[in-house]
Amino acid sequence: MTADFEQNFHFYVDILGLRLVKNSINQGNIYMRHVYYGDFLGTPGTVVTFFPDERFAGKRVDGKSNLSGIRFAIPQGSLDFWAERLEKFGFDRVVKIGCLQFKDFDEISIELCETERVLKDWQVNILSDIPAQMQLTGLLGTNLTVPDPDATTQFFEAMANYLTGINLQRSALDAPKSQWGRGSVDHIAFQVEDKHALDEIWEKAEKLGFMRESYVDRGYFSSVYLLEPGGNRIEFATLTPGFTLDESISQLGSTFALPPRYEARRAELLRYFAKQNVDFDRVVPVKFDENVTVKEGEVHRDTLHL
Repeated sequence: MTADFEQNFHFYVDILGLRLVKNSINQGNIYMRHVYYGDFLGTPGTVVTFFPDERFAGKRVDGKSNLSGIRFAIPQGSLDFWAERLEKFGFDRVVKIGCLQFKDFDEISIELCETERVLKDWQVNILSDIPAQMQLTGLLGTNLTVPDPDATTQFFEAMANYLTGINLQRSALDAPKSQWGRGSVDHIAFQVEDKHALDEIWEKAEKLGFMRESYVDRGYFSSVYLLEPGGNRIEFATLTPGFTLDESISQLGSTFALPPRYEARRAELLRYFAKQNVDFDRVVPVKFDENVTVKEGEVHRDTLHL
């Protein structure tokens, strides 16, 4: 959650080098924005999203049960590059065995950790000034604090057969109740192969007595939302149809994107957001020069019309 979209955009696009790949609405509250950042294609596993709203200006409390922080993967050998880049933008950072630790403008703990991952072909964000071989390559996970780690572990083992991407820790006995605010994390999403897999998760959760929130068609994907025993929201989502459902690759993030079920309310929503001084034209479509062939890391900004 963030109260300042422009500042949020500056951090994740200008500094971290991600692309705004979808500019949409919070489908649980259509009068709130939902913005998505990822690699050039918005590849699943690279995307982090935010709800920008001035009501999230208050200080958050990460208390007895919460999700917190974002861990990104960076290519092997890029740690020095990122340390220098963060220093250039004025961020205090800590080096920790293959990782850099610091905080974004919303006081979200960020880690950049070296892995063997690399971006391939169209995944490279050609709109960024960051060299292809140094760009963020995806999400590694987040931190999950709960009163009963054993119960939460059993949830993940039952529902997903793994605890990948989760740094699980026990909350203090005297920890306060968590409160939403700047930088609060609403949920983490795990990808599944198809809707058949979602059906299995939904039915299994009921059978095992886990709290089921909703099974929803989000347009760009279908999702199941469950609450793990600590009360944190966990999403399982399909990979398709994907973000090119309503925008081409070159257009990603450049329009007010609405899933089909909300298209009839476009005019109403545009009027509402206009009164909030929201501009959905923050980025423009990419136009390539003719006969440009995109290969891994080989397309430069001077081949684009921005």
